[in-house]
Amino acid sequence: MKSMQEQKTFRCKDLGLECEFEEKAENENELMKRIEGHVQTAHQMNPQEPETQEKIRKAMK
Repeated sequence: MKSMQEQKTFRCKDLGLECEFEEKAENENELMKRIEGHVQTAHQMNPQEPETQEKIRKAMK
């Protein structure tokens, strides 16, 4: 059984965005899949760009 500490969390606020969006997943790759659509539609960010992916991954906790 996995502990809660292994979960990854992403919040738009951690990117400096004024947005209440928050998502959790079991790992970084699953979390990235879950937030790609949001950052693309809500913030006009391209989740396929390496710079965007890097920013998002750095904001994950």
